[in-house]
Amino acid sequence: MQTILWLLLIYFAWLALGLLWQTRTVRGPWFFLLRAFFPNWQFYHQVGPVPHLYVRYQTKTSDWSEWHWVYPRRDRNFWHLFHNPWGNRALAEQNLVDHLSSDIKDLGEGQDASPLVTYQLVCRLAATALRRLHPDLGEGQYQLEIRLERPDPSGYISSDTVLRSPEMAL
Repeated sequence: MQTILWLLLIYFAWLALGLLWQTRTVRGPWFFLLRAFFPNWQFYHQVGPVPHLYVRYQTKTSDWSEWHWVYPRRDRNFWHLFHNPWGNRALAEQNLVDHLSSDIKDLGEGQDASPLVTYQLVCRLAATALRRLHPDLGEGQYQLEIRLERPDPSGYISSDTVLRSPEMAL
């Protein structure tokens, strides 16, 4: 019993030390190659705006459509606690959008994001999402937009556009 008490005390002391001791963010080319295995943990640092992906399309015979939010919440189900591959895929896709938003922030103001691997992956993700939303969509163009939105129970408090892509072929 005394050993368990000591282990609990050491554990809570370790947690308190982790809360008080500030570390810098780990960066580098070696970490960049491994980050696909780690989720983006920046949501624990502070409450702030969340990056959302929006897409719109234009066919040869129509004007630009309205912006569509790509990943609205799915219905919850008790079975999803045990088997939820669609939810896991949506989390991985949102993690990719989070990484792109972080990369854009690291680039700085006015820099071109098109050479980034995360940008190219999100472009493919947006085209795939459009085809999922509109299976009958033929040839045309699409655009994607990354918005930082601060949620509120009544809607969104603020919405800032971080990136709007040029028109790309479907």
